[in-house]
Amino acid sequence: MNNRLEFLGLIHSDIDEFFFRAKYELENKLKDFGFYSYAYIATLKNRKVTPVIISNYPASWLSAYKAANYHLIDPVINYGLLNCAPFSWGKLQGLTEGKEFFKLSGRHQISSGTTFILHDSVGLFAALSVCNISNQDEFEQRLVDHAAEIQMALIHFHDCLLSTRTVEELFPESKDDLLSEKEMLVLKCVVRGKAYREVAAICAISERTVKFHMSNISRKLQVCNAKQAVFEAKRRGII
Repeated sequence: MNNRLEFLGLIHSDIDEFFFRAKYELENKLKDFGFYSYAYIATLKNRKVTPVIISNYPASWLSAYKAANYHLIDPVINYGLLNCAPFSWGKLQGLTEGKEFFKLSGRHQISSGTTFILHDSVGLFAALSVCNISNQDEFEQRLVDHAAEIQMALIHFHDCLLSTRTVEELFPESKDDLLSEKEMLVLKCVVRGKAYREVAAICAISERTVKFHMSNISRKLQVCNAKQAVFEAKRRGII
């Protein structure tokens, strides 16, 4: 059993040998191309489920990603959902949400990479990202040389995954809390009428980080601003 997959709890612990052969094949193919750090993610396009994540990124980042439901605010996922062609993360890092997110992931050396995407016939979105953790000089040229093969590897692996489980088995209704512990603390302070500078003092974070958390909360609750986020959180019984 792959300890990281079991630890994350994102796929079933009894997953069969066929899947592991496909995973092994994907990893070896990427290594042959010179890519040693990768992440595959699959989710329903409405994203109201816990995604399937298969990756060899640092366990600390994968654990934080799942705990905070970062798939709901990940600029790589958000951009991929609206596009069809592979893209470099560089174009996202100039965006406000991109800067903040990559500041978080950068602490785990996840800041430079390229993502290949797939929109399948059953309503799933899948992405395969390769990350330049070790800052290889040949990274960009290898992408140019092997882009078509990586895209096909994504399609093949995604098909293999769907042949082992139904969509319903892969994406049962999530029982995880939507908001992280820190986001809940910030939201509760805002609900009590605290100004952002007061929230910052209470939570021992900067006012800029408070705004970042409120922006993430709004995205996760699928509303436009902090006022609507408070209303929606109350409506759902989150607070």
